[in-house]
Amino acid sequence: MDVLSLAAWILQWIVRLWLIWLAWHALVVPKLVHPLLRRLRLRRWHPPTDGDPFGMAVERFHAVEAPDGAMAAALVMPTGEQCYFAGHVDGRHAPKPDGETRFEIGSITKTFTATLLLAMQRAGHVELDTPVDRLLSPSQRLGRQEPRAMTLQDLATHRSGLPRLPWGLPMLAGLYLYPRQPYAWISERVVFAWLRRRRVRGVGQHYRYSNLAFGVLGLLLGREARTSYGEALHRCVLEPLGMRSTSLAGSSPAVDPSLAQPHSILGRRVPAWNLRALEAAGGLRSSLHDMLRWLHANLALTEPVGAAMHSPRADGLAAGRRIALGWHVDGHGDDIVVWHNGGTRGSRSFMGFMPARQLGVVVLCSQAISVDALGLTLLRAARQGSLDRSHRQA
Repeated sequence: MDVLSLAAWILQWIVRLWLIWLAWHALVVPKLVHPLLRRLRLRRWHPPTDGDPFGMAVERFHAVEAPDGAMAAALVMPTGEQCYFAGHVDGRHAPKPDGETRFEIGSITKTFTATLLLAMQRAGHVELDTPVDRLLSPSQRLGRQEPRAMTLQDLATHRSGLPRLPWGLPMLAGLYLYPRQPYAWISERVVFAWLRRRRVRGVGQHYRYSNLAFGVLGLLLGREARTSYGEALHRCVLEPLGMRSTSLAGSSPAVDPSLAQPHSILGRRVPAWNLRALEAAGGLRSSLHDMLRWLHANLALTEPVGAAMHSPRADGLAAGRRIALGWHVDGHGDDIVVWHNGGTRGSRSFMGFMPARQLGVVVLCSQAISVDALGLTLLRAARQGSLDRSHRQA
């Protein structure tokens, strides 16, 4: 066997092993291994006989689904609010989480980015129908766009025609060479170079969930504010609402003693993500107390949040689902639910609320297990009144 044949053989096996690794983590673990572990944990879990229904629901989820992570959850009702914490911030001998423990909130970041867009519109910096190319230099403008030019509202409602991620050599290199930090090579220069070479079809026509779109939106808003996305967000959104525990990971994502350590679906410690140029799509970290401030701001429409944030602007992918600025909207009338979820390699989050009924829920978890079903179940139970302490005591 000559050198070239040997090198080709080695390369083939490297690719095969990589594909096996991807299949294990993407298919076998969530579809087979985790359900088996969940059944075993469920058999061992014994619910308390006199526990609070809200706390019991969170405790059960933690014990059965995410025993290696920390959890923080809050329920807001017209009669008051409840908070519950479960697990430990980093292993069973670490402290329990509290209201100031920070979690990766993933794609809930998009709702903050959309609020920044609305705040900058109010200040006269941009309009929702401002074309993206108008905010770029001639050398950075997008490639061909069909059937019309892409606008900021297209980016904020997942109707830009852009894919979920900027697939190409940097993205694949990140996945292959450093799968724990797949976004590490996605710089601002890489993003705009990628966009300049692409032909974007279906602009404004169809829903297509896109982290890339919100990453681009954040970069554009930062430029228009003559600063960075993070600084603009802090100045226009976080500071006015008093959200002092909410910030981006920055260039050193691991240096954060207040962060609940992220864990994989099987409970292995994994590094927190650094999304670099796509941080406006999912790079925020926040505490339960700050997320309660965010929930109350959306329920009360406290500036910079406005009613325009929750107004449906397009249809979503699922039947009956509509898209507002950064938010998903389900249902009709008084039962409208405005919501978003989030996920990183080692954390999950959910926020949902019913504006007409002044009900809302936040769930944060530092293990890669979806908390969407838990959040929606809690919201439905609050809607039915089964979680209202004052109602039960009466």
